[in-house]
Amino acid sequence: MQAVPIHQAKTQLSALIAAVEQGEDVVLTRHGKRVARLVREPDALPPSIEARRQAITAELQALRAKVGPRGAALLDDDRMRDTARAALDRRAAGWTAPLAPEGIPHAGG
Repeated sequence: MQAVPIHQAKTQLSALIAAVEQGEDVVLTRHGKRVARLVREPDALPPSIEARRQAITAELQALRAKVGPRGAALLDDDRMRDTARAALDRRAAGWTAPLAPEGIPHAGG
């Protein structure tokens, strides 16, 4: 909290408002006595944790509704890993050439 004489506050009102926006209380004084206080407006405060939680929950529910039940299966780590592994195995099956008895690939492929 900072105390500022009224005559000084007139010349630096913008800076005082910026301080109030950052959450600081400013007290205006006249002849050393407190006469007014600048405080942040309640609706200008950041949303509470509960309000943020509710907003995030609503966004997740909307995303789930948009993605649908098939999308939920895609998020299953085990199923996604197994599907990717099977696809890779199918593609890799054609990459290997038969090996000669000594472990050297055949020249003819």
